[in-house]
Amino acid sequence: MNCRFSFKHVKRSQTLIDYSEPKILAKIEKYATKPIDVHVTVTQQGINYDVRCHVKGGDGFSFQLEAENTDLHTAIDMMLHKMEGQLKKQKDKIKHHKTPERSNFKHLRVVEEEEEDWDAVPIDAEELLKLERAKVRSGS
Repeated sequence: MNCRFSFKHVKRSQTLIDYSEPKILAKIEKYATKPIDVHVTVTQQGINYDVRCHVKGGDGFSFQLEAENTDLHTAIDMMLHKMEGQLKKQKDKIKHHKTPERSNFKHLRVVEEEEEDWDAVPIDAEELLKLERAKVRSGS
């Protein structure tokens, strides 16, 4: 698990990293099975703090999250809440990817083939002759 932090228009704060990194890694370890890279960018725009997070997983998924608030710790907690929902959704997709109840084809149903009465099907005389000639050629 790789977790990187970038700060734009905000001084780099080790206390903020120490506050958020264990929480991020705990969420990831709860839902992920393969290595994940996380890049968190903290930006200050006026009085608001904008926390963006890009998550790239070893299972082939990638998503971005964004949270904005006037309090930096609240913005990080909001981003963590969104991350947990996305990771849970991704885990369900991976876990149930082959079950028919969870697939996109759940609206389709299997229709059993009904046996046709072959005596009721009209056969053209030419088709019958072709069939007989093919039998003779094959030797059966």
